Amino acid sequence: MRHVLTMLGCLAAIAAPVHAADEPRVITPTLSSFETLSRFTELLDTMQKSYVQPSRVNTEWYTTVALRAFVRSIDPEADLLTPEEAASTESNAAPADIGVTFVIRGGIPTVVSPSDGSPAQRAGLLAGDQIIAINNSSTLLARRYEMERLLGGPVDSAVSLRVVDPISGSIRDLHLHRAARGSSPVTTLRILDKGVVYYRLAEFSKETVENLRTAMTLARGEHVAGIILDLRNNPGGMFLAVQPAASIFLPKGAEIASLEYAVPALHTGFVSDDGAKTMTPIVVLVNGSTAAEAEVFAAALQDNHRAQIVGSKTFGRGFLAMSTRLANGSVLVMPTAYYMRPSKQILQDKGLVPDVIVELPRETERSLALAGFGAFDWRNAKAEVLATDLPLAKALSLLAK
Repeated sequence: MRHVLTMLGCLAAIAAPVHAADEPRVITPTLSSFETLSRFTELLDTMQKSYVQPSRVNTEWYTTVALRAFVRSIDPEADLLTPEEAASTESNAAPADIGVTFVIRGGIPTVVSPSDGSPAQRAGLLAGDQIIAINNSSTLLARRYEMERLLGGPVDSAVSLRVVDPISGSIRDLHLHRAARGSSPVTTLRILDKGVVYYRLAEFSKETVENLRTAMTLARGEHVAGIILDLRNNPGGMFLAVQPAASIFLPKGAEIASLEYAVPALHTGFVSDDGAKTMTPIVVLVNGSTAAEAEVFAAALQDNHRAQIVGSKTFGRGFLAMSTRLANGSVLVMPTAYYMRPSKQILQDKGLVPDVIVELPRETERSLALAGFGAFDWRNAKAEVLATDLPLAKALSLLAK
């Protein structure tokens, strides 16, 4: 019965609003929640008393499995970690991985974006690619915890992936070597034509925002005529890095984004600060691997009519996740707020539609991503770059006007 009481405490925590893990709170389930709990405990009690093999009724294990299935059926991005799993994620993180951001869609791990310079990028992974097996083990219905454990490992250790292309249905077997986690490669401001400069923003972190600020200071000093910001294959990063990044280009007080919680009183808005501004015309490049905080940034510039967005529709991943430790030491991970753009639309499952849509064949996009966006040889192969990278060519033509 002790395990049943533990289960009641866990279910009660799920039924209540979620707050920070260390915030004192009183949990009061609703009447409908009590009814559900009663049905569950009645079932367990009956099985323990009447089942022909009562020793098989392991309430601790089966309750965890049932609760996890309940949580994941509500939201595929949610999960319930056992105390042991939670401890392992905190203290035994693998030193290396393949550098890929993914989501669980339809029970299948699906690529959002590979990181710049990562094994996943060098393997040509693209948004939408489905990882159906790792080291010959099926990933169908895999949890995020399991995926991260399978993808992580010692530096330079081998890992095999079986990947399905969502467009062609073709299957590829990839053999990668894990690389140490690190910051994105440092990018520099590149001068193209007629005073137009190009800058690659691969993720959103404190470091990349400071690099962006330095680059834009240089651009102001050079009195450039236009700026191309490349957010293709940018999977996001830190939400708190978006506000200072967008503030570089938006007037003071301009709305950047808001966090929309289930409880309206918790809604939080973010506006541009009063730092140095870069008011040069901007084109932002996006694609299907532009996600999360990168989408928030692009939407802020689009909705404030500060930049033209060029490329293809973005991924549509826009929420804030929170981990809450429950009474028995297990940890509930789930989305707690949506990212809302200034136009009062959420980005989750919708993405951002560019002002100018420029679609590329999937294999062309794969070759560009494999080489690395921003790695083009402008000095010696300008004509080839413009003929292949059509979104970049379109951005240049827009700024030339």
